[in-house]
Amino acid sequence: MSLVSCATKYVVPGNRFITPETQGGAFRGQVEIQVTQGQQLTIDTAQGSIEEGVLYQEIPRTGFLYSNSFFESLDLIWSHIGSGNSMLGGKFQFIGASRTGNGAGHKLALAALIGGNEHETDDESIQFKLGGQEVMLIYGYRINENVLPYVGLSRSTYNFEGRIRMPGTSLNGKEPKLDTTINALNGGLELSYNAFFVKLEGSFQQLITTDTKDKTGFLVGYSLGFSW
Repeated sequence: MSLVSCATKYVVPGNRFITPETQGGAFRGQVEIQVTQGQQLTIDTAQGSIEEGVLYQEIPRTGFLYSNSFFESLDLIWSHIGSGNSMLGGKFQFIGASRTGNGAGHKLALAALIGGNEHETDDESIQFKLGGQEVMLIYGYRINENVLPYVGLSRSTYNFEGRIRMPGTSLNGKEPKLDTTINALNGGLELSYNAFFVKLEGSFQQLITTDTKDKTGFLVGYSLGFSW
């Protein structure tokens, strides 16, 4: 028996597009639209149980990233990928000039994001909640005001908890609980001209999920945005 429902699926992000530079100064910001890939995890219910782990699938996604500075070295970040969690957090740059500082050289920052959502299917057959936490260390070297290559290490944890309400099936009353850890190495290039910029990024990921064989993969994407 198999169960087909959007609530047995959850999406975790691939590319993050977070550079080591803060915006600099008070209330300076940037926004970008992303075209990328994500990992869709589907609970494997083919055997009529919830003990078989998940099935992985790379899927195209769109998303956005918004950053706004409060201090020279601290940004607020809002990140979202389609069908995934909205994530809120901050980035602290402790080496190098900010974006508006226009300084070439080494950049280094720490970022942390957290988010979650609760959902119920239209037919009320499944309820679930998904929480996430991400921590990143990002390094870059600004060559000039137009070119910034960067690389980052990240570790993310996503927690899925659901309850199935399907009377007359072996799955009724089941409460799947899954943890997914993502270890990632991200590398990218930001090219900018005045207020506009484009980012190209690749991400090598290792996914570790409850009752599931580990998966590795390489995801690529790009984003377009402007700053003020």
